Amino acid sequence: MRDQASALRQLVLHTAREDDASGIRAPRMLALAGGRAGVGATTLAVHLSAALSNRGMRIVLVDVDLHPSQQHASVAKCCQLGATDTLEDVLKFRRDIHEVLQPGPAGIQVVPGVAEPQTAVSTTAVDRLLNQCRAMGRHADLVVLDTGNRVGESMQKCWQQADELVMVTTPSANAIMDSYATMKALASAYADQPVYCAVNQVSSTGATAENVFRRLDRSCRRFLRFGMRPLPAIPRATQLRESAINDPRCAPHDCPAGAALRDCAEKLAIVKPNVSTAA
Repeated sequence: MRDQASALRQLVLHTAREDDASGIRAPRMLALAGGRAGVGATTLAVHLSAALSNRGMRIVLVDVDLHPSQQHASVAKCCQLGATDTLEDVLKFRRDIHEVLQPGPAGIQVVPGVAEPQTAVSTTAVDRLLNQCRAMGRHADLVVLDTGNRVGESMQKCWQQADELVMVTTPSANAIMDSYATMKALASAYADQPVYCAVNQVSSTGATAENVFRRLDRSCRRFLRFGMRPLPAIPRATQLRESAINDPRCAPHDCPAGAALRDCAEKLAIVKPNVSTAA
Protein backbone atom coordinates (compact mmCIF):
# COMPACT_ATOMS: atom_id res chain seq x y z
CA MET A 1 0.00 0.00 0.00
CA ARG A 2 2.80 2.39 0.92
CA ASP A 3 4.56 1.74 -2.40
CA GLN A 4 1.36 2.64 -4.26
CA ALA A 5 0.88 5.79 -2.15
CA SER A 6 4.49 6.82 -2.73
CA ALA A 7 4.23 6.27 -6.49
CA LEU A 8 1.00 8.27 -6.72
CA ARG A 9 2.43 11.11 -4.64
CA GLN A 10 5.56 11.31 -6.78
CA LEU A 11 3.38 11.43 -9.92
CA VAL A 12 1.33 14.29 -8.46
CA LEU A 13 4.44 16.24 -7.47
CA HIS A 14 6.09 15.68 -10.84
CA THR A 15 2.96 16.80 -12.69
CA ALA A 16 2.54 19.90 -10.50
CA ARG A 17 6.12 20.97 -11.10
CA GLU A 18 6.03 20.17 -14.80
CA ASP A 19 2.91 22.29 -15.28
CA ASP A 20 4.74 25.46 -14.25
CA ALA A 21 6.69 26.34 -17.38
CA SER A 22 8.12 29.43 -15.67
CA GLY A 23 10.25 27.25 -13.40
CA ILE A 24 8.61 28.48 -10.20
CA ARG A 25 8.80 25.75 -7.60
CA ALA A 26 5.57 24.31 -6.21
CA PRO A 27 5.05 25.20 -2.54
CA ARG A 28 5.55 22.63 0.16
CA MET A 29 2.38 21.37 1.82
CA LEU A 30 2.06 20.71 5.55
CA ALA A 31 -1.01 18.79 6.76
CA LEU A 32 -2.17 18.97 10.39
CA ALA A 33 -4.69 16.58 11.90
CA GLY A 34 -6.09 16.04 15.37
CA GLY A 35 -6.93 12.62 16.72
CA ARG A 36 -10.10 14.04 18.26
CA ALA A 37 -11.92 17.33 18.71
CA GLY A 38 -10.60 19.66 21.39
CA VAL A 39 -6.87 18.94 21.12
CA GLY A 40 -6.26 22.42 19.68
CA ALA A 41 -5.25 21.48 16.14
CA THR A 42 -6.95 24.50 14.55
CA THR A 43 -5.55 27.00 17.06
CA LEU A 44 -2.15 25.42 16.51
CA ALA A 45 -2.54 25.66 12.72
CA VAL A 46 -3.32 29.39 12.95
CA HIS A 47 -0.49 30.27 15.33
CA LEU A 48 2.02 28.03 13.59
CA SER A 49 1.15 29.65 10.26
CA ALA A 50 1.64 33.09 11.82
CA ALA A 51 4.96 32.04 13.33
CA LEU A 52 6.18 30.70 9.99
CA SER A 53 5.07 33.92 8.28
CA ASN A 54 6.99 35.93 10.86
CA ARG A 55 10.08 33.98 9.78
CA GLY A 56 9.68 35.43 6.30
CA MET A 57 7.78 32.57 4.63
CA ARG A 58 4.75 33.17 2.42
CA ILE A 59 1.98 31.09 3.99
CA VAL A 60 -1.44 30.03 2.75
CA LEU A 61 -3.62 28.37 5.42
CA VAL A 62 -6.46 26.21 4.11
CA ASP A 63 -9.24 24.96 6.38
CA VAL A 64 -9.93 21.51 4.91
CA ASP A 65 -12.09 20.30 7.80
CA LEU A 66 -15.23 19.09 6.01
CA HIS A 67 -17.00 18.26 9.28
CA PRO A 68 -16.90 21.49 11.30
CA SER A 69 -18.40 21.68 14.77
CA GLN A 70 -20.07 24.66 16.36
CA GLN A 71 -18.39 23.72 19.65
CA HIS A 72 -14.87 24.22 18.32
CA ALA A 73 -13.20 27.15 16.60
CA SER A 74 -12.76 27.16 12.84
CA VAL A 75 -9.85 28.85 11.09
CA ALA A 76 -12.19 31.67 10.01
CA LYS A 77 -13.34 32.26 13.60
CA CYS A 78 -9.78 32.21 14.91
CA CYS A 79 -8.75 34.74 12.27
CA GLN A 80 -11.92 36.86 12.61
CA LEU A 81 -12.82 36.45 8.95
CA GLY A 82 -16.23 37.17 7.51
CA ALA A 83 -18.36 34.47 5.92
CA THR A 84 -17.89 35.29 2.25
CA ASP A 85 -16.43 32.94 -0.35
CA THR A 86 -15.10 29.76 1.23
CA LEU A 87 -13.62 26.35 0.53
CA GLU A 88 -17.12 25.17 -0.35
CA ASP A 89 -17.07 27.42 -3.42
CA VAL A 90 -13.84 25.77 -4.55
CA LEU A 91 -15.14 22.24 -3.93
CA LYS A 92 -18.34 23.01 -5.85
CA PHE A 93 -16.40 24.56 -8.77
CA ARG A 94 -17.88 28.03 -8.28
CA ARG A 95 -14.49 29.66 -7.55
CA ASP A 96 -10.84 28.78 -7.78
CA ILE A 97 -8.59 29.01 -4.74
CA HIS A 98 -7.25 32.47 -5.58
CA GLU A 99 -10.77 33.92 -5.55
CA VAL A 100 -11.52 32.81 -1.98
CA LEU A 101 -8.25 33.87 -0.31
CA GLN A 102 -8.63 36.31 2.57
CA PRO A 103 -5.89 38.20 4.44
CA GLY A 104 -5.20 36.70 7.85
CA PRO A 105 -2.93 37.38 10.83
CA ALA A 106 0.78 38.09 10.41
CA GLY A 107 0.42 38.41 6.64
CA ILE A 108 -0.82 34.88 5.96
CA GLN A 109 -3.49 34.17 3.34
CA VAL A 110 -6.48 32.08 4.44
CA VAL A 111 -8.99 29.86 2.68
CA PRO A 112 -11.96 29.72 5.09
CA GLY A 113 -13.57 26.34 5.63
CA VAL A 114 -17.09 25.13 4.96
CA ALA A 115 -19.83 26.38 7.27
CA GLU A 116 -21.82 23.14 7.46
CA PRO A 117 -20.67 19.50 7.47
CA GLN A 118 -20.25 18.12 3.97
CA THR A 119 -21.78 14.67 3.53
CA ALA A 120 -20.52 14.11 -0.01
CA VAL A 121 -17.50 15.68 -1.68
CA SER A 122 -16.31 14.23 -4.95
CA THR A 123 -12.82 12.87 -5.43
CA THR A 124 -12.47 15.20 -8.39
CA ALA A 125 -13.22 18.22 -6.20
CA VAL A 126 -10.60 17.30 -3.60
CA ASP A 127 -8.01 16.55 -6.28
CA ARG A 128 -8.72 19.90 -7.91
CA LEU A 129 -8.28 21.69 -4.58
CA LEU A 130 -4.92 20.04 -3.89
CA ASN A 131 -3.75 20.65 -7.46
CA GLN A 132 -4.56 24.33 -7.05
CA CYS A 133 -2.61 24.37 -3.77
CA ARG A 134 0.38 22.89 -5.60
CA ALA A 135 0.09 25.55 -8.30
CA MET A 136 0.46 28.46 -5.85
CA GLY A 137 4.23 28.75 -6.16
CA ARG A 138 3.98 32.39 -7.25
CA HIS A 139 2.20 33.29 -4.01
CA ALA A 140 3.26 30.78 -1.34
CA ASP A 141 6.29 28.97 0.02
CA LEU A 142 4.16 26.71 2.20
CA VAL A 143 0.50 25.68 2.18
CA VAL A 144 -0.77 24.62 5.62
CA LEU A 145 -3.76 22.26 5.53
CA ASP A 146 -5.92 22.04 8.66
CA THR A 147 -7.60 18.71 7.95
CA GLY A 148 -9.75 18.40 11.10
CA ASN A 149 -10.16 15.26 13.19
CA ARG A 150 -12.45 12.96 11.21
CA VAL A 151 -10.87 10.47 8.85
CA GLY A 152 -12.35 10.66 5.38
CA GLU A 153 -11.27 10.82 1.78
CA SER A 154 -10.24 14.47 1.96
CA MET A 155 -7.99 13.84 4.99
CA GLN A 156 -6.52 10.76 3.31
CA LYS A 157 -5.68 12.71 0.15
CA CYS A 158 -4.13 15.55 2.16
CA TRP A 159 -2.10 13.02 4.15
CA GLN A 160 -0.96 11.36 0.95
CA GLN A 161 0.05 14.50 -0.94
CA ALA A 162 1.52 16.68 1.83
CA ASP A 163 5.28 16.97 2.21
CA GLU A 164 5.18 16.95 6.01
CA LEU A 165 2.50 15.72 8.41
CA VAL A 166 1.70 16.82 11.96
CA MET A 167 -0.48 14.81 14.33
CA VAL A 168 -1.72 16.99 17.18
CA THR A 169 -2.53 15.32 20.49
CA THR A 170 -2.60 16.03 24.22
CA PRO A 171 -1.45 14.05 27.28
CA SER A 172 -5.01 12.74 27.71
CA ALA A 173 -5.15 8.94 27.44
CA ASN A 174 -8.19 9.17 25.16
CA ALA A 175 -6.47 11.72 22.91
CA ILE A 176 -3.41 9.49 22.59
CA MET A 177 -5.52 6.46 21.69
CA ASP A 178 -7.54 8.48 19.18
CA SER A 179 -4.37 9.88 17.61
CA TYR A 180 -3.01 6.39 17.08
CA ALA A 181 -6.38 5.22 15.69
CA THR A 182 -6.35 8.12 13.24
CA MET A 183 -2.84 7.32 12.04
CA LYS A 184 -3.77 3.66 11.72
CA ALA A 185 -6.76 4.59 9.56
CA LEU A 186 -4.49 6.78 7.41
CA ALA A 187 -1.61 4.32 7.18
CA SER A 188 -2.53 3.16 3.68
CA ALA A 189 -2.25 6.77 2.45
CA TYR A 190 1.15 7.33 4.07
CA ALA A 191 3.94 7.80 1.50
CA ASP A 192 7.16 8.09 3.53
CA GLN A 193 6.83 11.77 4.47
CA PRO A 194 8.12 13.01 7.84
CA VAL A 195 5.36 12.59 10.45
CA TYR A 196 5.65 14.96 13.40
CA CYS A 197 3.99 14.64 16.79
CA ALA A 198 2.85 17.89 18.44
CA VAL A 199 1.89 17.38 22.09
CA ASN A 200 -0.40 20.28 22.98
CA GLN A 201 -1.87 21.51 26.28
CA VAL A 202 0.85 20.03 28.49
CA SER A 203 1.26 21.10 32.11
CA SER A 204 5.04 20.84 31.77
CA THR A 205 7.32 20.42 28.78
CA GLY A 206 9.48 17.65 30.24
CA ALA A 207 8.74 14.00 30.89
CA THR A 208 4.99 14.16 30.16
CA ALA A 209 5.33 15.25 26.53
CA GLU A 210 8.28 12.93 25.95
CA ASN A 211 6.27 10.00 27.28
CA VAL A 212 3.34 10.81 24.96
CA PHE A 213 5.66 10.99 21.97
CA ARG A 214 7.42 7.72 22.85
CA ARG A 215 4.12 5.86 23.23
CA LEU A 216 2.85 6.98 19.85
CA ASP A 217 6.19 6.57 18.09
CA ARG A 218 6.69 3.06 19.50
CA SER A 219 3.20 1.95 18.45
CA CYS A 220 3.59 3.41 14.95
CA ARG A 221 6.96 1.73 14.44
CA ARG A 222 5.76 -1.61 15.72
CA PHE A 223 2.38 -1.84 14.02
CA LEU A 224 2.30 0.71 11.19
CA ARG A 225 5.94 0.46 10.08
CA PHE A 226 6.72 4.15 10.24
CA GLY A 227 8.09 6.37 12.97
CA MET A 228 7.39 9.89 14.18
CA ARG A 229 9.47 12.97 14.86
CA PRO A 230 8.91 15.14 17.95
CA LEU A 231 8.01 18.81 17.85
CA PRO A 232 8.57 21.03 20.90
CA ALA A 233 5.82 20.46 23.47
CA ILE A 234 3.25 23.24 23.72
CA PRO A 235 2.22 24.22 27.27
CA ARG A 236 -1.40 24.78 28.21
CA ALA A 237 -2.19 28.49 27.90
CA THR A 238 -5.58 30.18 27.88
CA GLN A 239 -3.99 33.35 26.52
CA LEU A 240 -2.97 31.45 23.38
CA ARG A 241 -6.59 30.56 22.61
CA GLU A 242 -7.74 34.07 23.50
CA SER A 243 -5.11 35.51 21.19
CA ALA A 244 -6.27 33.25 18.37
CA ILE A 245 -9.82 34.55 18.72
CA ASN A 246 -9.16 38.20 19.53
CA ASP A 247 -6.00 39.33 17.76
CA PRO A 248 -3.98 36.49 16.28
CA ARG A 249 -1.15 38.48 14.70
CA CYS A 250 1.18 36.06 16.43
CA ALA A 251 1.38 34.03 19.63
CA PRO A 252 1.99 36.24 22.71
CA HIS A 253 5.72 36.78 23.24
CA ASP A 254 5.38 36.50 27.02
CA CYS A 255 3.51 33.19 26.76
CA PRO A 256 5.48 29.90 27.08
CA ALA A 257 3.18 28.37 24.48
CA GLY A 258 4.07 31.18 22.08
CA ALA A 259 7.77 30.46 22.52
CA ALA A 260 7.14 26.75 21.91
CA LEU A 261 5.24 27.54 18.71
CA ARG A 262 8.09 29.67 17.45
CA ASP A 263 10.41 26.71 18.14
CA CYS A 264 8.03 24.46 16.17
CA ALA A 265 8.07 26.95 13.29
CA GLU A 266 11.86 27.01 13.29
CA LYS A 267 11.97 23.22 13.05
CA LEU A 268 9.38 23.03 10.27
CA ALA A 269 10.81 25.94 8.28
CA ILE A 270 13.85 23.84 7.40
CA VAL A 271 13.27 21.83 4.23
CA LYS A 272 14.09 18.19 4.87
CA PRO A 273 14.46 15.37 2.36
CA ASN A 274 11.54 12.99 2.09
CA VAL A 275 13.06 9.93 3.68
CA SER A 276 11.35 7.12 5.52
CA THR A 277 11.42 7.30 9.32
CA ALA A 278 10.65 3.62 9.69
CA ALA A 279 12.99 1.66 11.90
